[in-house]
Amino acid sequence: MGKRFLLYGHGGALNHGAEAIVKCTAKRIREKCPDAEIILSTHFKEQDLRFRMPVDGYCERDARYPGQSGAPAGTYDELSYRPTLDAITRDTVCLSIGGDNYCYPNWRKWAMIHKKALERGAKSVLWCASVEPAMINGEMLSALSSYPIISARESLSCGALKGMGLQNVVLCPDAAFLLEPKKTGLPQSFIERNTVAVNVSPLVVRREKENGAVLKNIKALIGFILSCTDMSVALIPHVTMPTDNDFSLLREMYHGIPQKDRVCLVSDRLDAAELKYVISSCRLGVFARTHAAIAAYSSCVPSVAIGYSAKAEGIARDLGVSDYVLPVGGFSGEDSLLRLFLRLMEDEAKVKTLLSEKLPAYRESALGEPVFSYIDSD
Repeated sequence: MGKRFLLYGHGGALNHGAEAIVKCTAKRIREKCPDAEIILSTHFKEQDLRFRMPVDGYCERDARYPGQSGAPAGTYDELSYRPTLDAITRDTVCLSIGGDNYCYPNWRKWAMIHKKALERGAKSVLWCASVEPAMINGEMLSALSSYPIISARESLSCGALKGMGLQNVVLCPDAAFLLEPKKTGLPQSFIERNTVAVNVSPLVVRREKENGAVLKNIKALIGFILSCTDMSVALIPHVTMPTDNDFSLLREMYHGIPQKDRVCLVSDRLDAAELKYVISSCRLGVFARTHAAIAAYSSCVPSVAIGYSAKAEGIARDLGVSDYVLPVGGFSGEDSLLRLFLRLMEDEAKVKTLLSEKLPAYRESALGEPVFSYIDSD
């Protein structure tokens, strides 16, 4: 197997889903190749140092070029990512690890890095990916078809790509399903095994169709839990990027709750494994962030996922829990989320059993053996 790996498409560890993918991927690489050198291409190296990424070196964007005023999209991509491109040799294994990078309009910059890798004779893999089916046009299909192998992390993306004729796609669940929780202190008002984890993100708020519907539904849900059950509520951030900060939104929500004796706001200083420990200590969950839901699913915590792309629906479907996904476009009035949560409460034991039965084989698939067989091939 190749000894040098370049991981790219990573934004920074304050997105703790991205952190989890990097850490689990690096661990898997070292299991298969103990003496591997792992280089991480990142947008925010200081975040990755803070959260102790298990890599040997970094490539950063050249900050002189991103976002040049008035320039057409993609004009400066090669200059911006020159340090990453310079790290690629014919002996490099390049893993595009951005998860849902092919769900957004800026996918072309990742395709550019992949193209350069192929030109230099390197091995290039699209790893742990979701692809938004509605975005697949001829240009994207051509780029995707040039990957020797694509590891799709859920069946909606996998099926869409195979349905368009691609023969290079394998289904491997998200590497974050392999993340081990790391014990940390639980907040004072947290009731172990009787707390509902709640995560809401600015991203889903931006994508709502009815103005204010997401937060109204979240507040109605919390009100029901506090007034009609004996459970506590833990507000849990999972992405704390300056421009996309769950913690800021959840803190504002926390301050607006009059009775806080059964409500806690989880720290924004925890890493992905510590957040998984908190989530794994909950009874139920409601999550806007897919990787917060992954932390719950992989801990057998029955959960509602607020879906905004193929990844949430696809992962839930593969685990048999798609009945508990509420698309962000499906929010209306104030009780859409509460109705689905009540259904989850009724089905709690059934869902917990289903997850515990599915997870062993699912986690085994997340090891990505087809990808590593390709990497190990001549």
